[in-house]
Amino acid sequence: MLRLLLRFTMLGGAVYFGFRYRYLLLNTVLSTGFLRKFLVTSTLNMPGVRNKMIQGVFKSE
Repeated sequence: MLRLLLRFTMLGGAVYFGFRYRYLLLNTVLSTGFLRKFLVTSTLNMPGVRNKMIQGVFKSE
C-alpha cells in the first residue's frame, strides 16, 4: 500500500513539474536537431495532424 502511494506521489510530482516547466522542456527538446527531426517526423506521420496541416497550408479561397 505504501509503495502504491509513493508511486502516485512521484507520478503526480513529475506531472506537476512537467506542466510547470513545459516551455523550458519543449525548448530544450526542440533545440536538439535529432530530437526536433524525430518529433516533426513522428507528428506528421499521424494522418489527422498531416491532413489538418495540408488543409491549412493549401486553403482554397
